[in-house]
Amino acid sequence: MPKVKKKTARPRKKKATKAKPKPSLVSRIYERAGDLLSHYTIAAAAGLTVVGLIGAVMLWSGGYVGLMGERIGGQVDRAAIAAGFEVRRITAKGFDNANEAEILSALGPVIGSSLLQFDPFAARARVEELGWVRTAAVSRLWPDTVHVSVREREAAAVWQLAGAMHLIDEDGAVIREVDAYEYSNLPLIVGAGAPASAAGMLRALRGEAVLWGRAAALIRVSDRRWNVRLKSGADIKFPETGYEAAARDLATLQNAYGVLDLSLDYIDLRDPDRLVYREKDADERPLPGEDPL
Repeated sequence: MPKVKKKTARPRKKKATKAKPKPSLVSRIYERAGDLLSHYTIAAAAGLTVVGLIGAVMLWSGGYVGLMGERIGGQVDRAAIAAGFEVRRITAKGFDNANEAEILSALGPVIGSSLLQFDPFAARARVEELGWVRTAAVSRLWPDTVHVSVREREAAAVWQLAGAMHLIDEDGAVIREVDAYEYSNLPLIVGAGAPASAAGMLRALRGEAVLWGRAAALIRVSDRRWNVRLKSGADIKFPETGYEAAARDLATLQNAYGVLDLSLDYIDLRDPDRLVYREKDADERPLPGEDPL
């Protein structure tokens, strides 16, 4: 039997790997320089930001920003005026009692200024602070006009307090101080804090012509209710609540029976179930149409 030769495994040859070349000294220097440059660039940017913020705060606190804004605003004004946007006239409508000089003063020194820089909203707020003005509208009419439109308050009564007389509207808003004999055709309101409380009573009276024409004064009683003194000298005692219905009932009685034409001492409307009156030098009696007790 022939001998079999045993094969011996040949050792495998290792694949040769190419070694990475080491960076040269010059490359390493450039790489390090790039890192340093990037680091200092970020730091420098942050530093400039901080410096800028500090500078802005210093400028603001020193008023330099405001001065620059004023200079820029002045340049804009001059440019607008040069372009023809200069306020040359003021027009107004809706005012009969409001003082023209007060309205012009509220608008400010606008003639000759730039229409572009004029603030109509601030001007409207100033105009509405005037006593006669209920509401106002202020607008710019290009290229050279400021227009004012007002809605005035309607005088409703004169309020007397500590010897001073003030004209008020039906909402109790004070219009202006008046002399003793001004607006003598309007009812007089007497009492501290009366104007704000009188609004409802004034509206109730104004709604009934036969009462409004006879009312001479509204007198606040214990800061709770009203007495209305007629021009004849008689007092109408109104209830604390429900005075609107009481005014309507009294107007109906006047139209039907002419009770206000009597020589009255007073009419008491405080009890809606028992309306009574008393003539001068006479006993108290129920109003016409009321059942006596």
